[in-house]
Amino acid sequence: MATLAELRALVSANVQNASFNTTTIDSYLNRGVTEIAGGMPSTLGSFITPPLPDLFTIATVATVTNAAYVSMPATFQRNLQFVSDSNGIEVDIANSMIEFSSDYPLMNGSGSVESVIEQGGNIYYQRIPTAAMTLTLHFYRLPVDMSLTTSVPDGIPSSLAVPLLVNYACKEIFSIIEAGQKTQLKMLKHIEMFNAALRQLELSIPFDSRSLFLGD
Repeated sequence: MATLAELRALVSANVQNASFNTTTIDSYLNRGVTEIAGGMPSTLGSFITPPLPDLFTIATVATVTNAAYVSMPATFQRNLQFVSDSNGIEVDIANSMIEFSSDYPLMNGSGSVESVIEQGGNIYYQRIPTAAMTLTLHFYRLPVDMSLTTSVPDGIPSSLAVPLLVNYACKEIFSIIEAGQKTQLKMLKHIEMFNAALRQLELSIPFDSRSLFLGD
């Protein structure tokens, strides 16, 4: 797996512009990991790319008795997939906040948690337990930024780290360097190479995982 130092050197060699220092290049590389993990326009259709399998995680939150929501774990990025209560019983995840609000317009019901929805970094639940209850959550977490020269991209397959992240950083940097020019050949070249790598990434994700997010 390419390290931060190796990725940084490849970007610097492509850009050859002293205005973009180590800190700036590192920020583009880390932003690339975060955006890929969070979902980008798919190369396969009109949807966003699926979650990275290696970022799947399980965490817990505790309900409170005076509100119908609590914050999601700080590591949450996308796709709440499964919720269970303190007894290990699966809890329904509403399809949308509109559906959830329609079923529980006042959000003040008291009793066992029977439905939840993630919205705006919070998890809403109904009903509200009279004593705090632990909810177990399955979701895809935020990738950890690369900070050391030996750090490697979190969640990115090793074979795609270079074509994805070097081309991501280069296309972003050349969009600045070539801004206002009649032709933006270097930016377009790196966009094309990035999209080719992104397509390879999408196709490498197991079909049964991808199918959850392709609208089928």
